[in-house]
Amino acid sequence: MPERSQWSWTGLNTGFWAALLTAIWSIWFVVAFAVWTGRLPAWQGIDAYAAAFDQVGYMAWVIPCFLLAITFPLLMAAIYLYLPTDRRAPALAALTFASIYGAILGATSFVAGTVVRDALQSGVTTGLEWFVIGSPHSIVNSLEGAGYLFMGLSMLFAGLAWRVPGRWRRITRWLLVIDGLTRISGVGIGVLGCYMEATLVALGIWVITYAFATMLLALRFKQDLRVTPQLSRVVRA
Repeated sequence: MPERSQWSWTGLNTGFWAALLTAIWSIWFVVAFAVWTGRLPAWQGIDAYAAAFDQVGYMAWVIPCFLLAITFPLLMAAIYLYLPTDRRAPALAALTFASIYGAILGATSFVAGTVVRDALQSGVTTGLEWFVIGSPHSIVNSLEGAGYLFMGLSMLFAGLAWRVPGRWRRITRWLLVIDGLTRISGVGIGVLGCYMEATLVALGIWVITYAFATMLLALRFKQDLRVTPQLSRVVRA
């Protein structure tokens, strides 16, 4: 197997922290989102939605959603640099899809946490049903679905690219692939008309595959961080 081209302490440290924080944000998001959606009443219009608005529960999932849009593309960039040149094509595809995901989810979650939150708190609800999750007419639902589709594609291509020696190589690769296929399937089912139901089912799988995959990636980067100083001494010698 060709030698990996990215062994620097900076690259490995970036990969470790991006993977670790991505795992933390994902667990935080899944738990908070499941709790929040579980408390949502049946849709009876935007005025009833605003009257039952819970800012704490709402922001509890919006914040990690925004943070994921930052750390997930960084993780894929680290993976791209970490892998050997013969695995760069699928890794670059993973980074590209991750960047699109970050752009979509970063923008939508920022709007949700600022403009939409302020409007709900102040009672300005005209046209707001297009921008709240839980509304059957929400544009944000569709945008988030598109974002998670690109995240699924990113995870899938990262799994196809992840061929490195190591004890947990196969498990990591299959977790990435399964997570990607689950996200893509969940979005596809949602497009057919059962978005929320598909999302909640997929969340149960994502919280396992996504968290474990990113934790194993963090472990891999951490293990190589311990080796890097030794390699540096050998090169200088």
